[in-house]
Amino acid sequence: MGSTPAQAPRPATRALSDDDRRELAERIGSLATAFAGAGHRFFLVGGLVRDALLGHGLTGDIDITTDAIPDRIAELVTPWADAVWAQGKRFGTIGARRGGTTVEITTHRAESYDSGSRKPHVRFSDDVVIDLGRRDFTVNAMAIELPGWTLLDPFDGLTDLANAVLRTPSAPEGLFADDPLRMLRAARFSAQLSLVATPELTSAVRSSRPRLTIVSRERIEAELRKLLELPRPSAGVSFLVETGLLGDVLPPWQHADVAVPAAALDDVAHLDAYLEDPVALRWAILLGPVCDDGAAAARTLSALRCTNSTTRKVAAIIRASRSLETAVAEAIETGNNADDWRRAARRLIADYDGELDAATVSLTAWGRALGEPHASWLAEIRAAEGAGLTSLPVDGHRVMEVLGRSGPVVGEALAWLRTQQIEHGPLSAQRAHDLLSAWDRGQEHEGPSAFEPAH
Repeated sequence: MGSTPAQAPRPATRALSDDDRRELAERIGSLATAFAGAGHRFFLVGGLVRDALLGHGLTGDIDITTDAIPDRIAELVTPWADAVWAQGKRFGTIGARRGGTTVEITTHRAESYDSGSRKPHVRFSDDVVIDLGRRDFTVNAMAIELPGWTLLDPFDGLTDLANAVLRTPSAPEGLFADDPLRMLRAARFSAQLSLVATPELTSAVRSSRPRLTIVSRERIEAELRKLLELPRPSAGVSFLVETGLLGDVLPPWQHADVAVPAAALDDVAHLDAYLEDPVALRWAILLGPVCDDGAAAARTLSALRCTNSTTRKVAAIIRASRSLETAVAEAIETGNNADDWRRAARRLIADYDGELDAATVSLTAWGRALGEPHASWLAEIRAAEGAGLTSLPVDGHRVMEVLGRSGPVVGEALAWLRTQQIEHGPLSAQRAHDLLSAWDRGQEHEGPSAFEPAH
């Protein structure tokens, strides 16, 4: 259980590096001075404070909390800013931008929640400790007061950072009841900051899981995406498994009797370069063991309101993985006949060339590595023929020109050319033209002789 707030914040003589202090002084020093001159307190809060204390530099926008009420915030920030917005005013927040610096300044808050909603009833406060005490974890419940650069750490967040502990500033059951999304944030911070949740926090997540039903699918998907975007998300996924949350957010895992490939999620960064959506491969690794095909994975992601682009990529990777696995099994069953495997490899390349690397990694993650000699055979065929297998050298318009006809026959001709390409290898535009002409005359061209080069 989180500790009781200290009676007075404990100061530190130096909370930030000299470089960070100089940069912040340049960006918001005059704004802090304006608030102090008007008799108001001005505190840096949130992830910027945490990351700066970890030595990560200044990341993201700048979040401020103050005892000034929203109207007074707007008065004080307007002379400093190039632009001011007040969409969050009813929650106590005024946003502003000056040059490349964006700040959000929020009145100290003390809030309460209804049992069926994550939306708080906001009450303003003049006590920064009360404001910090409503935050999710102690490592996010620290503040730095400007212009004096004093660290306020009433819940020992700095100690928890040093000891790699994830803990809540107050009783976790209450915080998770108020906002159940914090349970998924616990998973993310476990991975992002290499923190280990306390037994009290973990136990509270297990008992509070039913509250997750009040959170929208969109918010759950956004939190899971943030987790899967991390360089090493496995610790967070392991936390979801340990607490039972994984089955809550991904129903196919509810009654699965296979191991979650959490560790494999950390080993795929080298594939990010060719995936437009780096999260897609991790989704495929995570869903593949419990989804029989790409369609099942797509249904799961669609229910989470995942983007159509990512959903399509995940489904394609899983389809490619299943097809690759089937091709290898059939090759083994037929004695690894070289011609049969070459045809199978060409079909895989033609259908899934963009997903084959991801499919190979997925199979390895699931404990079904491709193995030899099939991996080498596939690589050799991709290197030698791959560029000529992903498309035909003629399109429908060219087919109509050759045949002098349109309609269904065009599709039939293209399908026949595709079959010939898979059977015998890539076609040149001239060879495709010759084959189409012969096909149109009703001649049959089967076997390698049809593809001997003209002399």
